[in-house]
Amino acid sequence: MRGTMTRRRFVGMTVAGVVGVDLLQAAPAFSKSASAPKPIPGGFLVPSFGITPTNPDVHVLPPAIGFEMSTITDFNGTVAATEIQGTAAGSDGSKWFFDVDMRFMDGEYVGEDGRNHHSTFGFV
Repeated sequence: MRGTMTRRRFVGMTVAGVVGVDLLQAAPAFSKSASAPKPIPGGFLVPSFGITPTNPDVHVLPPAIGFEMSTITDFNGTVAATEIQGTAAGSDGSKWFFDVDMRFMDGEYVGEDGRNHHSTFGFV
């Protein structure tokens, strides 16, 4: 069916994107830093999903032109972000709509301790 995305196609596209950006580095991805990164000042309000420049409930902005793709302040590195929307069909014939925001960040940042750190972050 045109316009629907199977799980296999979704996973294949996701893996291809991650491999293409060369962010599947197990050591940095699973390492722990001595200091947490500082979040960006803006983000979403919950439950309205309204965007606010300060004091958000969630420090993430939409993956779109004109918005900050990184979720980390004082970050210098590579950011890959995408939003995938579509429909899926369950094995029982049910139809589902999905909206997925995926991001990967690899680089240097200034931590809450004021020191420079290097790490890889990702979320779905």
